[in-house]
Amino acid sequence: MSLALLIGSVCFSAAVTIAEANPAVGYEVSIYASTPILYWVGIALSLSAGVAALLLATSWLQWAGGLVLSALSILSIPALPLVRGYFFYGLSDGIRHLGYARQLITGDMSFFDEVYPGSYSFSGLLGGLSGIPLEQSMLFVVFITFVLYVVFIVLCVRMILPQRSAVVIAAISALMFLPLNHISFHSHFHAFSMTTFLTPILLYVVFKHITDRGSDETLPGRISSTDLGFAVTAVAITFYHPQTTVNVIIVLGAIVAIQYLSRRFMSDPVLAESPPVYGQLLFLVLFFAVWNLQHDAIFSTSSNLIDSLNGLVMGTEQAGEVVTDRTNSARSVGLGIGELFAKLFLVPAFYAIVAAAMVVANLFSKGFKGDSRMITTTFSLAGFALGIYSLAHFVGQMSGYFFRHIGFGMVLVTILAAIGLTKAGEHVNELSPSPARLIKVLTVAGLVVALTLSILVMFPSPYISLPTQHVSEQQYAGHATAIEYQADGAALASTGANPRRYATAMNQDLDPRLAWGVPPEALPADLRRFRGDDFATREFYYYLQTELDEGREMDAYGGLRYDESDFTGVGETVGVSQIMTNGRVDVYHVKYADGPIIGDPRIESPEPPMDRTASDPQRGVAV
Repeated sequence: MSLALLIGSVCFSAAVTIAEANPAVGYEVSIYASTPILYWVGIALSLSAGVAALLLATSWLQWAGGLVLSALSILSIPALPLVRGYFFYGLSDGIRHLGYARQLITGDMSFFDEVYPGSYSFSGLLGGLSGIPLEQSMLFVVFITFVLYVVFIVLCVRMILPQRSAVVIAAISALMFLPLNHISFHSHFHAFSMTTFLTPILLYVVFKHITDRGSDETLPGRISSTDLGFAVTAVAITFYHPQTTVNVIIVLGAIVAIQYLSRRFMSDPVLAESPPVYGQLLFLVLFFAVWNLQHDAIFSTSSNLIDSLNGLVMGTEQAGEVVTDRTNSARSVGLGIGELFAKLFLVPAFYAIVAAAMVVANLFSKGFKGDSRMITTTFSLAGFALGIYSLAHFVGQMSGYFFRHIGFGMVLVTILAAIGLTKAGEHVNELSPSPARLIKVLTVAGLVVALTLSILVMFPSPYISLPTQHVSEQQYAGHATAIEYQADGAALASTGANPRRYATAMNQDLDPRLAWGVPPEALPADLRRFRGDDFATREFYYYLQTELDEGREMDAYGGLRYDESDFTGVGETVGVSQIMTNGRVDVYHVKYADGPIIGDPRIESPEPPMDRTASDPQRGVAV
């Protein structure tokens, strides 16, 4: 087994070296297809060696080596944007966050002006200490959240069940990154997603507090080390994203409720005698209120939620609009809803079923005792409360947030399911050797399959009819040049991401009325009759066409909205002249033509309100 670990380590090192030696040279519509096949072969071999060591190890050192090798093999996958030299990763929310982080670092925005400045400050600090560009430091921040998520999921489960089998199952489960769904929970620089990945740190501190029956003589009074750890972690999570903090408050509220009910009405000594978390809950609520009441986001989000619920009652809003939109989009590109569900939610659904079975068994079985019973009971109530809160977001304009909270709930599901699978393994050990051995083999095979399916959707790709979130340096530089040399009063237009996002990333002020999205019917022959917001003061505008546009439309969306000729024909259109190119971004001068106008021009206020807690509206396909 030591030889297998050695071979696996060599394969891992070779795989990462190969990936690093083949950096991205332009936009990549799929990080899976663009990464050399030898990398995937090496990772498959190193992961196989690591899993084999976990199952067949004859010493603690071999077991630990297998655990580390397995974790490193999988964690190298979310690290691919860093390993393969991506300039940045995050086309929608991510690139706007880049601009906000830049404003905070340059002093154009105060720490106290932003509702969630935590990730921006950390990115700036990391970049300042290491000397790397801000774009790279933000990629490191995202990767660090992945690592911390895996480490503390394992620590949470280990604290409840301190045995090797529990650690192995928890590690494999955590490496599946079940919260990711690419609907409202993402693997790029997305504040809510990153904060959720940090939540297991706070859960670990809470678990440590309620399972610790001893006293800390090094601290005065009733203060403990877990109290101090909780205060630091709670403040950090609040600075990272307030919506995640609300979910954490609900979880803590469930723990407080269980502790109160146990002391008053139940005879369970484990629940009744556990150290209370009243103080922790009060501290988090007060700090959350003090920080967020000075910002408008909490009021706008609360108002939108109330309006959506009221609209549902009055019949003006529909439930599940986000599901309807995604279903229609998936069908439009030939992806059935059953296939889409299987790709995105089959593994999380299995874990949710295991977690639900764990809850039922905890209610009607005496097999759960001690800390495992306490955590299962509190998580059951927390899951019920979170379910109600999540369903409230399944309405109207708030329906996009529903899958955010589903992602958060998968953190609790992962912990519960890992405990449940470990408990099930203990019952299997009580069977006769032959059936027990067969069940274990099937279980290991099932976990490996689930891990593989989860890896396939770690990043968006044509596999789920979505393009990757890669922002190449040429793409960024092309937009920067176009914005820098833009004539006053002339609009910038493109078929994909609004050019204003790039202006935000560069900390440039671009009038939103001069940043247009070109519809399919305008390309290519009718570009001259397109007017966007009809606000330009020039007789021409600039049309930007990137390799991202063609890759997204042709590969990810399967030519649903545009044909290949739509892109190649732009330069052949009379009145449309190419004035700039860097090989990846082409900038065209488009002179307005007489005749009927394409689209529905509208005139907006110079600075339309923007909901910073919501994503930009998506046009067209949004699988």
